[in-house]
Order: sequence, then C-alpha cells, then structure tokens
Amino acid sequence: MEPTSTTGSPRTYHRPLHTVALVKQVPLGDHPGTLDSAGRLLRDGAGVELNPWCRRAVTRAVELGRGSGGRTTVVTMGPPAAADVLKEALACGADDGLLVSDPALAGADCLVTAKALAAAIRTLGPVDLVLVGRSTVDGGTGAVGPMVAALLGLPFTGPALTLEAAQDTDGLIATLQLDAATETVGLTLPAVLAVAERSCPPAKAAPDRWPDPAPIRTLGADRLAGSVPGTASPTRVDRVLRGGTARRPVILTGSPAEQAARAVDLVTARSTPREGRAAAPRVHAAAQGLAGPAVLAVTGSPGDGGRALLGEAAEIAGRLAGHVVAVTPPADPGLLGAWGADAMLHLGGADPRPAAAALAEWIRRCPSTPWAVLGGATPWDREVLARLAVHLDAGLLSDLTAAAIQLDGSGRPRLVGHKPAGGGTLAEVASDRLPQIATLRTGSLADRAARSLPRGEPPVELLDVGADPLLRGFDRRTVDDFDAVERAAAVIGLGAGVDPARYADVEPLRALLGAELAATRKVTDAGTLPHCRQVGVTGRGIAPLLYLAIGISGSPHHMVGVERAHTVLAVNSDPDAAVFGHCDIGIVADWQDVLPALTAAFGRAAARPETAAAATV
Repeated sequence: MEPTSTTGSPRTYHRPLHTVALVKQVPLGDHPGTLDSAGRLLRDGAGVELNPWCRRAVTRAVELGRGSGGRTTVVTMGPPAAADVLKEALACGADDGLLVSDPALAGADCLVTAKALAAAIRTLGPVDLVLVGRSTVDGGTGAVGPMVAALLGLPFTGPALTLEAAQDTDGLIATLQLDAATETVGLTLPAVLAVAERSCPPAKAAPDRWPDPAPIRTLGADRLAGSVPGTASPTRVDRVLRGGTARRPVILTGSPAEQAARAVDLVTARSTPREGRAAAPRVHAAAQGLAGPAVLAVTGSPGDGGRALLGEAAEIAGRLAGHVVAVTPPADPGLLGAWGADAMLHLGGADPRPAAAALAEWIRRCPSTPWAVLGGATPWDREVLARLAVHLDAGLLSDLTAAAIQLDGSGRPRLVGHKPAGGGTLAEVASDRLPQIATLRTGSLADRAARSLPRGEPPVELLDVGADPLLRGFDRRTVDDFDAVERAAAVIGLGAGVDPARYADVEPLRALLGAELAATRKVTDAGTLPHCRQVGVTGRGIAPLLYLAIGISGSPHHMVGVERAHTVLAVNSDPDAAVFGHCDIGIVADWQDVLPALTAAFGRAAARPETAAAATV
C-alpha cells in the first residue's frame, strides 16, 4: 500500500451502505492496440492489471461499506480472465464480486458497456453508492460513470478528493478535485461518484493473497435486462494508427553550453510567429441564415477552450453547408459569433443532469436531427455529452485530438476522429448514428482568428434548465487558469526527473519564453501541479510552437499529448531515454547543468532582431 493520504477517510455513516466499485482490467504499461478481423480493439500479448484509478474506487467503496456496517460489491466487465481484478479487490476488503462476461458483448463501446454495467447493478438490489475511477490509463475518458448514472437515473459527481457523511441529509459531502479548481458539493444518495487519484491509498494485494475460491458470480448478456450486444455499439474503431508526427530527432553532443547554443539555433530555425498559424473560421453560405445541417457546440465555460471548439465546429459546418449553434450558459453573442457561432442556445441553468435532459428534449423537437454535437474535454462538457448520448441512444466519441468528415459506404458524410488509445497509438473512431456526439481536446485543435459579423450578432434562444435537487455545489475555489496551457505558444513540461524543490530554477527560462508549465501524470497525481496541466492520454492534448520536455522519460502515454507541437526539445541525462525518439531536438545532459545555458542562449537569440520573434515564440 502507498502511504496514507492526508485527505482522511470518510466519517462513519449513520446507516449501513451497500457500495459498488466499478473496475476495469487494463493492459500493463504502454502496450499498443491492434484490431481483430471484426474491427475490435485488442491488446494481444499484453500483461494486465487493475486500472490504477479504479484502485482508489475500491479503497473508498470498502471504507464506506465496511465503515458503515454495510457491504461492498465489485463489478467488472470483460473476458473470464478479468475475474482476477475482482479477486484482488476481494483481497482488499470487498465482500463479493460480479463479472459481466459474454462473447456477445465483445467490442462494446462506452454506451453498450454502460448499459451492461447498469443492468448488472440492478441485479444487486438496493445500492447506495456506485464508485468509479476518474478515468482509465488505456485511453478511457471517464464517460462510463456519467452514462451509468444517466441509465440508473442518479446524480453523478467527482472526482472526489475527500468524503464525509452529511449531517442533515441522507448523503455525502465531497470535495472535488477539478481540473483548475476545487469545489465542495452535497450529494444525495443513491448516486454515482468518481474518486480522485490523490484521495486515498490504492487497493493493492499480491496474488498469493487473493481468495480461492472467491465469492464471484458471472452474468451473461441473457441475464442483463436492457443490455445490447457489442455489435450494436453506435461507435466503432476503424483502425489503430501510430501516434505522433514523423519527427526526425537531432540528438546533440558536447558540453551543456555547446548543446544549448546549438539547440536554440535549431529551434529558431524551425519556428514561425504564432500569428501565422491562425486562420479565420470559414464564412459559409449558411452563415447568412440557419439553413443546412446543424452542428452544436456545447460548453459549460466558453472561455475554457470555447474559441477553439467553435472554430472547429464552424470548419465542420462549412464543409456541410450547415451552421453552428453554440450551446452555453449566458455569454456574449458577439464574441461567440466571432468565434464561429451562427446561433446561440443559452442554458438557463448549469447543473449537468438537468442540462443534458433539457438539451435532449430540445434536440428531439428540432425539425431535423443535428448532424453533430461537439463539446470540449472539461468535466462539465464530458458529463453533459455522456448523459446526452444516453438520452438519445447515440453513443459518444471521446477526447478526439482531431476531427474530419469522411463519406461512408453509402456516400453520406460521417464524423471521423482520432483519440489516444495507449501505447503511443491513436484510434480512428466514428459513429453510425445521428447526432454524432463527440468531445474534443481543444488544445490539439488549430488556432483560428476571430471572424467579422457582417449581419450582426447571432440570434439567441433561451432553454429553461432547472437545478439538480440531488446535487448542490458550494465553496468553489479556482486554483489555476484552465486554458493557460492550451493558449501558450511555449510550454515547459516537467517530469518526475525534476525535484519540485527545484522548480524555481526553471522560472528564469519560463519567464523569458513566456511559457506555461505542463507535467506528466506522475507529477500531477502527486499534487505538485494542478491536473489541468497534465498532458497525455489521461490528460490534455496541446499544440504549442515549442514544447520543452525536462526530466521526462518519454512514455508514449505522455508524448501523444504533444504530437501536434511544432517543435519538441527534450532534455534528459540518459542517452537511451525514450523521449529522444519522440523529439525534434535532444540535449543529453543533466537538466540542472544545461538550463542556465539554455536560458542564456534563448536570451541572446531574443536580442537579435532577425531571431527575436522565433526565440520568444
């Protein structure tokens, strides 16, 4: 077990609770994916383990179940061998396990998976709390938890850093660890709750402690009311691609000062002013009215990646001769119109559960079904679109780093996207149903300049959205600028090889470049930097002109998050470090030795008129 978290355990609940932990078996390490003959994503030959984030869900479920005098059930879906993750959870204190296993469920997407898991939970009788991990390390994006909540008609919140029993209601008080903020919420039970990475020790047990025989029962699809076969999945993986750009690493030699000088010369030779990357959203014919297919751009906070999201929506709508409807809380119509909106739907409330229900009803009333519904990768956007996918039975394409339009076999346009799939791979995914619902990593999208509005501000419609009576938020505290890493032209990525006590040594270079700090999962999981600065499969995708990787080993799980960076400069003392296979320029030296020389070299380049713009990115 890891050292006990300082966040503490939940107080003893006033009645016995039946808690359920949903867990997943994932490939061990950076194992790439392949497709079988049926187009299903496989992990052939990979070792497997209990998803690291699910381990926290097990810990919290056992604490609440056992601490209240109740019980804990652990549920997973997978092949028969997936029973191993249930056995490990049982060894950590769970009372019984349920394995959902049936060849008919092979190839299930997140919606079909959620339907099967929700059906399995219904067989357990009354359940007070369903706990899930924040995400999964094999490319999962946290959609299953909100989908299960929607299918069960329950509130959802998370990821929870601390939990305690509410004093005046049958519920919990949770402190949420959001991307750029913390928030305290009151949650009425029953509910679904995601658990934060730093909230508690992970549930771990060696195989020799696993029970044998184990109290595990198996359910097939024929015993799951409401489930559907994997072949009914509305989304699919078409192929698996190698992630990353075709970089040709130049690995330098010499003293730290010599390598630093050469590296800056190479960076400035490759760089272009950031303004050169901006392009206005295309002004299509439908922008003069609201004809053609509708593309909805849904975001709970327009300032957090909203500009990139609306620009991408406008690009897609333009190719369809369609139009963009921005779905947001009240915001400036002129600003959103300049970013790409042709019409606006203002949400009268921001609670995700009623917002998704109201939006689903609005879509059903539309004369024609919207062609696509796009959102960002913020927690609010993810939950609303996951719930919307359940309401419309439309599936969800999660955390796309790129989107395009392709014609299907019948000549109809379809949305196709790429998403990180682990092991440095990208899964090309598509949806077979309208509307096509997708969340996008806005930091990976192209920059676009604001457009003029010759016909004035877009029209605005108000959608009535009530409050969620089962979830109340209070005491929200912003801890970081969510959008800072996405906006930055230069980003310095810090790995586990940089002692947090030495972060001040990075400040002179950061200030000179006007850079933002980013980090690997290990760094943000330790709480050294906010989660909104994590880059990679389970973090964010960004596309700065310069990404400077310091003390980063080069795991594909991290490097896929900077695949669209213009230049990647890596510093590592190990000449065999994997990061040197994913960079454009590599410095083989201790970062503490080379950083002063890099700062001086960038300073000299900034002082020269011919290289000033490139040197300051």
